[in-house]
Amino acid sequence: MNNKKLTLGELISKKTQIKEAKEKTAEKFVKSLDGTVTIKILDRSFISDCTEMENGEGNAHIVYEGIVEPNLKDTQLHEAYGIKNPADIVDMIFLPGEVDFLSGEIVKLSGYDSDSIKDVVEEVKN
Repeated sequence: MNNKKLTLGELISKKTQIKEAKEKTAEKFVKSLDGTVTIKILDRSFISDCTEMENGEGNAHIVYEGIVEPNLKDTQLHEAYGIKNPADIVDMIFLPGEVDFLSGEIVKLSGYDSDSIKDVVEEVKN
């Protein structure tokens, strides 16, 4: 671990690099669909809100918002599956374990490890 203290000048010079890092995406393979999806970074408040949801609903919301390709928000997709609540598409397409896996990968991509997400929830509650 590097304990180098950052300077204001370094933060300013890394502005573009920091912005690009926050726009990072990743490809994840979904076995049941035999293909990949593209996930993106989500913001802290959204992830925190989702972690407080019950019955695994938070994971489905993270997946719905965190997958950018294919576009799960496309109304044509919702119509094809006959759903009224757009977020329900997640449970229609993915197996329960895939929802949990993809949610975890989106959270990790967003900069959290399994312990730090608990810290965010505790921080918000206190």
